Amino acid sequence: MEECVAPFVPDLVFRQSGGQSNTDDAFCGCGCCLPCPQTNAFYTPGLLDDGFFITDVLKGVSAGLAVILAISYVVLPDKLQHPSNLILFAAIATAIFGAAVAPSFGDPRKVQCSANGVTVASSYNNSLCTIQGAWLLFGAIATVAWLSIVIINLHLHTVWNSNWLSRKAWLMHMVGWLIPAAFAAIAVVTKSIGWNNSNMCMATTETSDVLLFIPLGVIMIPSTLLHVATFCHIIKVTLQAEGSDTVSHSTLSSGRAARITHRRHVMNAIRIQWRAAVLALVVSTSVLLYWSFYLVEGSKTDMSWMSTWQLCIFTKAGTQEECGHRFAKGHVPDFVFMMIAEGLVSTTGLWIFLLFFKKSLMMEWKEYMSGWICCGGRRHRRRAEDQFYVI
Repeated sequence: MEECVAPFVPDLVFRQSGGQSNTDDAFCGCGCCLPCPQTNAFYTPGLLDDGFFITDVLKGVSAGLAVILAISYVVLPDKLQHPSNLILFAAIATAIFGAAVAPSFGDPRKVQCSANGVTVASSYNNSLCTIQGAWLLFGAIATVAWLSIVIINLHLHTVWNSNWLSRKAWLMHMVGWLIPAAFAAIAVVTKSIGWNNSNMCMATTETSDVLLFIPLGVIMIPSTLLHVATFCHIIKVTLQAEGSDTVSHSTLSSGRAARITHRRHVMNAIRIQWRAAVLALVVSTSVLLYWSFYLVEGSKTDMSWMSTWQLCIFTKAGTQEECGHRFAKGHVPDFVFMMIAEGLVSTTGLWIFLLFFKKSLMMEWKEYMSGWICCGGRRHRRRAEDQFYVI
């Protein structure tokens, strides 16, 4: 073939070998290749690049805000004790997840493609893809793990008035750091990282369920259900509490007095519970939507339409956008669904920052800075431990 019509490009290996071999047997033929990433060819030119650039910016902003929150919890007084340190670890994990975009920011083809520009990236041909994939797996599982630990801690304290997790730091760190690291290590050792339908490398289509989505589901779904139970308990106690505060403890039995004390404890918990409720909703929705995207869109493996699409391109029966709309639509990932799924998971750090970088934290920064200015950093008022207000 003398001419390769865009988006196809000349197959240099085919020409150099006199037609005896191709650069990539899957994506090349008759002297022309469909360049990597191949999915870009089935959409309006530049559409995916623009969309993924926006989600990359969101990931970067989320990572930056999560770092600001983490620094706040490290620097400000009394933030390293339980349960404030749970928000610190969640912010660190979220920053790691968002920062995984760094290797490909501005030029996603560095991790999407191999050196020949046609073959898609995998652990076998792109070390940067492997690094990003492991980074992303660790950050994603660690983020969900630490946010789930926050939710579990709120449930234990609100419903059972228990500080059990404060005595199990080893267990929290095993779930929050070691388990994510184990899955990332398994992906690297088994070479199960590659590019698929995104602008970043992650677990391959064949292994993504085992290495990413099942671990996320095992961690997130039970904690979300637990949070629903916590919220139901709050509603129940709120309804029962009406009028209870007007009764003197001296006129009550010890059992009823204990129940009223518990009600007051729960009513105080409500003042912070909405933050975790929103957090649980956002994270669970993001994970489920992302999983749904890969289950629904990843199942589109029928390639029988490719021949008619290629004929449309090579005969110039339409532009790339027109040929894609006629023959590829419905067979490739839906652009809107893709952007919603990517956008939601890209804003996790933003949500954590908005929910937990409160006015009280800004006041503490102001007090901290004024302490350094006037007293060389010695002005420090220790705050009483509280399962809610220190968060």
